[in-house]
Amino acid sequence: MKKIKIFMFCVILAFFTLSIFFTGVKDANAVIVDKIIVVVNKTPITLYDFAKFDVIAFKNYENMQNDASRGIFTQSDVAIMSRTKDVINVLVGKVLIKQEEKKAGIHIAPEQLNTYIKSVAASNNFTEKQFFIFLKKKGINKDAYIKQVRNHFLELELLRKIYGNKIVISNKQMLDYYQKNIEEFRGEPMVNLKLIFLSVPPDAGKKLRASIYGKISKIRSMAVVGNKSFSELAKKYSEDPSEKNGGSIGYVYKDKLSPDFSKAAFKLHVGEVSGVIKTPFGYAILKSVGKKSGSFKTFKQVKAKIFSILEKYKTNEYLAKLLKKVRKNSYVKMLIAA
Repeated sequence: MKKIKIFMFCVILAFFTLSIFFTGVKDANAVIVDKIIVVVNKTPITLYDFAKFDVIAFKNYENMQNDASRGIFTQSDVAIMSRTKDVINVLVGKVLIKQEEKKAGIHIAPEQLNTYIKSVAASNNFTEKQFFIFLKKKGINKDAYIKQVRNHFLELELLRKIYGNKIVISNKQMLDYYQKNIEEFRGEPMVNLKLIFLSVPPDAGKKLRASIYGKISKIRSMAVVGNKSFSELAKKYSEDPSEKNGGSIGYVYKDKLSPDFSKAAFKLHVGEVSGVIKTPFGYAILKSVGKKSGSFKTFKQVKAKIFSILEKYKTNEYLAKLLKKVRKNSYVKMLIAA
């Protein structure tokens, strides 16, 4: 499993984006009376816990309660209470899992976390310092990241202790997933383009704009008729640096083009010239001179991604099984109308 853990970077990042990084909690805390809303085997869950975990759901619940105190009820109340119940059940589940980890004596050594974090950083061509700078740019706090990684490992160790090999992800399972879902791993298609661009000054009036539009429309007509090649027309008229290469900008991915260009470019058949495209800086026409279908990535290239997919699936599956069993044998008292 140690070797496989190197591939867990994607799922860890995904784990964080869906966890407790919420804004506005500080403002909510100022008005929270720290009331106990649930008791889980003598462990309390409070309104503060609710607000910290999902501040939007908390604020919606708080607003609904304020309206209800004034005799105001709306159609959205049912949806708000349903969301409140969902959030509280998630919090109950987290408390139950923590209690089970404590019972099982699960412990994650700091050295294990440090080794893992360094391996994740190295596998993504970062030093440890660079890795945390990268996370910070993504809005992920270093201490919060380490805490969440630790919690994730605690859950995995608990599941391994209870379910053993059932949650181990083998190379065969990953290969089977790859073969059965090969289309998930097809690369992005590319198109080979040529461009003719005429700029429009920012302060251009309607008359000048119309004149430039008329000019590029005539150039397009010549390109479509084929009296002169697109490359010749680009060299003669285009104001883009690519004019030196006959307008060639080469093979490009869809997401590397502006929305206006990508929408037109990937609809073109090879040899076809686009209509006039209006951009914030002027007018353009494109010609498709080649296409490449996305090639399939090798198993080795996507092994880390597949591990993340299967690891997340198995963790969720067996956590749900464990929670169902544990909750049945636990004392959970709701003190909130949810």
